[in-house]
Amino acid sequence: MKWEDSLVSYRTQRSFDPKLWIDEKCKKFNDYFVTHGISGAVLSVSGGVDSAVTLALLVHTMSLSNSNLKKICAVNQPIHSSGWAYNRAKELCDKFGVEMVTIDQTETHKELIGLVNKSCNYTGTVFSDGQLRSYMRTPINYYLSQLQSESGFPSVVMGTGNADEDGYLAYYCKYGDGAVDVQLINDLHKSEVFKVGKYLGVPDSILTAPPSADLWENQEDEKELGFSYDFIELFTGYFLKLDSNEQQKLIDSFDKDSKEEFIKNKEACEKVHMRNLHKINGVVNI
Repeated sequence: MKWEDSLVSYRTQRSFDPKLWIDEKCKKFNDYFVTHGISGAVLSVSGGVDSAVTLALLVHTMSLSNSNLKKICAVNQPIHSSGWAYNRAKELCDKFGVEMVTIDQTETHKELIGLVNKSCNYTGTVFSDGQLRSYMRTPINYYLSQLQSESGFPSVVMGTGNADEDGYLAYYCKYGDGAVDVQLINDLHKSEVFKVGKYLGVPDSILTAPPSADLWENQEDEKELGFSYDFIELFTGYFLKLDSNEQQKLIDSFDKDSKEEFIKNKEACEKVHMRNLHKINGVVNI
């Protein structure tokens, strides 16, 4: 047996129903808005599937007869970004009838990198430069949220993290895309995000593209992580919930090649988890 066979069984047991999930999630989300007197939302649209599905959920929530959501600010913030990122974000917003605000911070990023590196005598890497892109988008999101609040629409900043990335792996920028007020898709595996996106009518250009944060040229999430989203889903959704004996029994049930691949990916997942554990633990008071 291959580990992919266990993934099929796990998905069958989970029996995810996108329509049921959408109805329950949007009702719960609207209840939150009503309870807290919130009527606006700010969302960074990147051209990726997570922000696309989150926008679609916002629009769906706004369509409810008793919706308290009255204003959506979809903001695209290019910073040395690929052309596809803007094009897909614009296509998405046009599809759902939401005006897209574009705030290009490319020149600001260049100036800030130069200033910091010169002052501290550092030379940044592609990775650190990419992380700064994520950090820089946070204050814009919250400034826009404040502006909407002052204009009569008390607002929150929306997150776009899914369970596979933002859970065990903590694969996000702590005070970049991780600095948000409300998460909608945090309980979904990546495969389920795509199912919700398809159900809600997210454009195919987004649904068929390999996931990428676009924080540096030709970056792809699975290549950066070193394992697939399918593996993360099985590992975090099923394997980690077994006791040690059950875990070993499952591993031993795989054929030789699949067992070796599973163990290799397992070790890689654990390495990412340990590297990012401080994010999960939050601020530490010592």
